[in-house]
Amino acid sequence: MAAAGRVADAGAVARPGGGGRERARGGLRILWAAWPDYRSGGAHGGNLRLFNYARELAAAGHEVYLLVRKREAEDGAERTKCLEGLKAEGSVADYFEVEYGRPRLRGMLSSLLFLVNPALANLLLRSSQAPVKRAFGEIVAGRRIDVCVFTARDLLFALPEAGKGAGAVVDWVDSFFLYRLRELRLHFQERRPARALGSLRPLAEAFAEERYYGRRADFNLAVSPVDKKYLDGVNGRPGRNRVLLNGVEAPGRERGAKVRGRIIFSGIMSFPPNYKSALWFIDEVFPLLRRARPDIKLVIAGADPVEELRARAGGGVEVTGYVEDMRREIARSELYVAPLVCGGGFKNKVVEAISAGTYVAATGMAVEFLGPEARRRLLVADSPREMADAILSYLEDPRRYAGDLEALMRIVAEELSWPGAAERLAGICREAAARAGG
Repeated sequence: MAAAGRVADAGAVARPGGGGRERARGGLRILWAAWPDYRSGGAHGGNLRLFNYARELAAAGHEVYLLVRKREAEDGAERTKCLEGLKAEGSVADYFEVEYGRPRLRGMLSSLLFLVNPALANLLLRSSQAPVKRAFGEIVAGRRIDVCVFTARDLLFALPEAGKGAGAVVDWVDSFFLYRLRELRLHFQERRPARALGSLRPLAEAFAEERYYGRRADFNLAVSPVDKKYLDGVNGRPGRNRVLLNGVEAPGRERGAKVRGRIIFSGIMSFPPNYKSALWFIDEVFPLLRRARPDIKLVIAGADPVEELRARAGGGVEVTGYVEDMRREIARSELYVAPLVCGGGFKNKVVEAISAGTYVAATGMAVEFLGPEARRRLLVADSPREMADAILSYLEDPRRYAGDLEALMRIVAEELSWPGAAERLAGICREAAARAGG
């Protein structure tokens, strides 16, 4: 497909109830280049971050504009419904769509060249990228944008153009380099050398991308201290890297009694870190639990479970697929398990469980994003035997852990609110805008 760059102005700003929010004095104009999952809505972790930050920034008097890339594989109606919905609720002031495609041969060559020199790879694609860069420049100038935030990695080539008239912030969320590194380690542990070799190139691509663009942004955002640590090592600019945690819905006890012996793990079950971790728990930990407590029931809740996971349903294991009210499912479970063996980033599922009033047993990887006080109050174990023993200990007398759960709910309420996190994001954006203006 020949490349094309087109900006479609979505029209006048839709304001709730005909009134809407006015931009506060000192409010920022933010252009956010994003790649939402239009189908999943708020159930997708990336959407959760984007949608909540946009809503809270707008509530604080800032103007947020979305820029998204139109993709052939997407459902155009779903995309429009999602974006118009964000406008209607006042989370975004407006949105823009761009089209971008890479010539086949040059695209293949640039992918290889990117591993060696991203600047030369972009030079090879300059004619394809030019319309998109021009679109960024026009929006920045036309809307008097103060800062551009990039989450869509495939549009990072426009960062220099966007940064000419505004601050430039890359919200990496998770470090893909860390993700790929752990993926490689897991393949070795599973004795799958072919898969390990196949993961080397994505690992190298993640390193090149985070190093090259991380050095050109005013600030880089990571969703956890662990992801920041790896960004620091990759781009060598720790002073430009900031931790910006996610928030969580306000803690509160859900109605309904806990179901005795019911434990739950949740997430989109086509996402490798989720289903691989669920498989590990089912195969390695759950048999130990059932030998000691035959009444224990494990619920694997979440959309799109892979066939390998569905095949393990039965014998005390329920694989639900999509759940309408996940918070209720977690709240009625006696214990939440987070047996993550790969992946990275902020584990929304862990804080959502705490917020719903359900205690958590987890691997160290699943709670590495939390502070030491919170980690100390959770059950943390990494081997199958240790995790099984921890779970059995909890189920024997949950009341022993009631004080820890109350303290965890207080920590979540005080440290992980979306309004507070949005205020920190606005402060970073102001710093970036000041650097551009200075």
